[in-house]
Amino acid sequence: MGPGGASPVYDADDGPGHLRVTCRPDVCHSASLPFGVAPPGRRRRSVHAPTRGTIITTTTPRRPRRSADRRPVRRASVLAASTGLGVLLSGFGALSASAATPFEPDRLSYPYTSNATYDYVPIIDQFTTLRAERPDIIALNDEKTVAINQGATPARVDRAIVDQYADMSVSMSDGLGTRLGEIYRTARAAGELPKTSALLAKDGGLVGYYSSSNPAKEHFDYDRPYIRFPERLTYRDKPGGDAWASTSGAYPSGHTSQAYWQGTSLATMLPELAPQILARTSEAGDNRVVMAAHYPLDVMSGRMMGQEIVERRWADPEFRVLFEEAGAELRDVLEAGCGASLDVCIAADTPYLSDQEALAVYQDRMSYDFPLVGTAGQAMTVPAGAESLLISSRPTLTDVQRRQVLALTAIDSGRPLDEGTAGSWQRLDLAAAMSVPITVAADGSVSLAAAPVDPAPVDPAPVDPAPVDPAPVDPGATVPVVPAQPVAGGAAQQPTSGTITAADAATRDAVARDAAARADLASTGSDHVAGIVAAALGLLAAGVGLVVLRRRRAARRP
Repeated sequence: MGPGGASPVYDADDGPGHLRVTCRPDVCHSASLPFGVAPPGRRRRSVHAPTRGTIITTTTPRRPRRSADRRPVRRASVLAASTGLGVLLSGFGALSASAATPFEPDRLSYPYTSNATYDYVPIIDQFTTLRAERPDIIALNDEKTVAINQGATPARVDRAIVDQYADMSVSMSDGLGTRLGEIYRTARAAGELPKTSALLAKDGGLVGYYSSSNPAKEHFDYDRPYIRFPERLTYRDKPGGDAWASTSGAYPSGHTSQAYWQGTSLATMLPELAPQILARTSEAGDNRVVMAAHYPLDVMSGRMMGQEIVERRWADPEFRVLFEEAGAELRDVLEAGCGASLDVCIAADTPYLSDQEALAVYQDRMSYDFPLVGTAGQAMTVPAGAESLLISSRPTLTDVQRRQVLALTAIDSGRPLDEGTAGSWQRLDLAAAMSVPITVAADGSVSLAAAPVDPAPVDPAPVDPAPVDPAPVDPGATVPVVPAQPVAGGAAQQPTSGTITAADAATRDAVARDAAARADLASTGSDHVAGIVAAALGLLAAGVGLVVLRRRRAARRP
């Protein structure tokens, strides 16, 4: 039984690692416990609790006082040993940024206001209208699914399989850049980011712990692609995997929702890298279509749900403190591993994508080039509370000004799943809102200092299923396709003819860079161990030599 009486049932949300839950009328929880919280009924033993049995106190006899002429020798010995040991320990201390401590268990189990069960159906319910009134959009949804699944490169398929089974709060870390991503992965594996893990981990991460896509899946009850037309799709999986085992509903995508509450949380903790982190998050969503587990509309709705989950957490003042502490922990670890301030580390790193590429890729996957189903050019209605998502990236603005930024950076109206005046999560371009330059006038009004990526309508034709990454982008911007270079750990990707869009090329290059980067361990301090140990041993040897020399001199005295 979980907190509140929820009984977990191992099934279906989005394949392995996603647990279905049963709910009481007043509460609904995911199956795993929050990170670091003991199961109900099991008492956590205090580290201060006395041990059982008799405590025996021993007394060490005092040694006779040494003669005065030996004291310098003893001091030299102690000094040498202390110096060597100090250098050795300080060296290892420099390797670890684990000064951060975990959240106390009572803070993780605290009844935050944002823990309340929330109905996400209203923010994504335009799907019902599309099914009833726009069969052309549903057919196009199918065609885009086939094109993306059939057109994925081998490298992209490998990444999709990783995202299928891994903790995406770790697998998406290449969005931080080559070196910072490696530092982050190493620190997560070493347990040096306990607060970050407590909030973002796949199993029990507190940000999304009380949210589930299952009620919405059951409400819309729409079959997955591999159930509706498996003969048109390519099965992609790891040996012994079960990527097509789930029979739960397709809409919305639970994997994508999870990727977005993890990735959006991470972006709010590191707003300097928000475009890259969110572009990588959009890749994780698109990977669900590569796996043929979902359609583009499922991914779009999963993004909307995942970001609403994070908004509710940031809008909760008590929970917001957890974000701030975890963000400080994360920055300390990254800067310690990099050896410089975060802005310097970012400037020196190899990014997942450039800012411009990241903003373009992210925006492309917000609407997947679907044609208009409503009126373009309508004013943006910012969803209530969405301004809280800009607290960390726009700390000096008021809530009113943050809402202005969200409205100014929103994509155009009329795309599928746009809720219009009810508040449109579909139009909310968070990557742009968190990063584009703005100007605040004397009267407090906000304007864009530089226009975001152009959201003009694009050709709604399905993506051509060519053997390249088919993420939908502006068909007007194309670049020649050239033979790919070999990447570490695998053969070169096959060259293809024709052209691909600029955003496709950017994503493809990011995949290649990441594969190459993983062949070399980024410097997190572990590569300096040998030098530190050697230096310490040298000092110890020098100290021993000094002791021997002093003893010989003392022996020669009459």
